[in-house]
Amino acid sequence: MSDATFSGKGEIRIAAIRGAELAAFLRESQGAGTRSIIIESVRPPVSAPSRLGGKAITSPREMLPPLAAALRKRHVPKVDAAVPVAMEAIGQVLKRLGLDGLARRNDLAGAFVVEATAEQIRELAATPGVQAIRLNRRHRNVRKSDTLGSESLESKKA
Repeated sequence: MSDATFSGKGEIRIAAIRGAELAAFLRESQGAGTRSIIIESVRPPVSAPSRLGGKAITSPREMLPPLAAALRKRHVPKVDAAVPVAMEAIGQVLKRLGLDGLARRNDLAGAFVVEATAEQIRELAATPGVQAIRLNRRHRNVRKSDTLGSESLESKKA
């Protein structure tokens, strides 16, 4: 699979493009053909939590959650603020490109799903908050309430 594509103005490497099929679409696209894509925002690296000891559970009491006092003493990692900032930056680019009414935002995955032309995909790939752009292989009906239209964008912020 190719991690790069080239723009019409010269050979510009865009590392955010994932997949040979999407790269080929960007190289060969001459008209207004569109593709459904998933735009992933930049996320901090995450590591899996280590297991707390390797001992086997031998009684039902050990399966109970810890006491409230023990839960208060636990260290809770802080959530990185870069994800919402990256999502907002991508949302602004989508709005500038006129795709905000068609985009479906998935905050849990830190991604948008939208139908875009090759030129729009190239511009999105050059956005600093974009980690990857992939073809959307699962096409689902998008409810109007899930899009980023001007009325739903304001209601999601509230």
